Amino acid sequence: MIISGAEPFFFHGSKKLGVLLVHGYSGSPAEVRELGERLYKQEKYTVLGVLLPGHGTDPHALEHTKWEDWYLAVQAGVRQLQKTCQRVVVIGMSMGSLLTLNAAAEFNLDAIVVMSTPIYLYDWRVHFLWLAKRLGWSVRKGSRIINADKRFNVAYDCLPIEGVRQTWKLISYCKKHVLTKVKAPCLIVQSKADHTVRPLSARYIYQRIASTVKRIYFLEHSRHVVTLYQEREALMTEIIKFIKEQR
Repeated sequence: MIISGAEPFFFHGSKKLGVLLVHGYSGSPAEVRELGERLYKQEKYTVLGVLLPGHGTDPHALEHTKWEDWYLAVQAGVRQLQKTCQRVVVIGMSMGSLLTLNAAAEFNLDAIVVMSTPIYLYDWRVHFLWLAKRLGWSVRKGSRIINADKRFNVAYDCLPIEGVRQTWKLISYCKKHVLTKVKAPCLIVQSKADHTVRPLSARYIYQRIASTVKRIYFLEHSRHVVTLYQEREALMTEIIKFIKEQR
């Protein structure tokens, strides 16, 4: 059973442009829903927010889910939008940004936006996942005080270690096999106040993707899930501006 508020969403708008929104690890479509609502209500885009396998139900489900399963959901979302929309844009949050980069390497996308993409992490414990799993199946997440409406803050209260290991594998795969294949126009969003992802991750992506149209948009005060904090209005405006520039 899906947790209340964690459901996938679909807003049927214009056939000219469809946007796929991909949430992060242990999160849910709720964390990108406000952005999705803005894209639909203001710009009349068709918007699909996917719920990745193992998410939005029971955190134990992530003990049996691989990153390839997450990507299958993204592939399905892209294909669904390509059937009805002339142009397709994919926007990802955190781990969802890694999946977005994968999609850009495989599909002919019109643009992508990657937010808080984990390349370099602050938490050194990811290097000792083999040991951490012996101590328990998950680690607790700290509570977060957001600036957005609470209906957008729907996520697990823990980080299943197996899922963290899968995310780490996905990071490695993207660095080795994906980034140089990305050619779509790309907006790279990163907050300097992110305590999860090191800001130099944005530079790493910028320098390695093959896109000729690319830029970094730095936020100053937001935490990791940038769609939930005080700069989100400016962020949504920047994303819409970037999408329009790719016509």
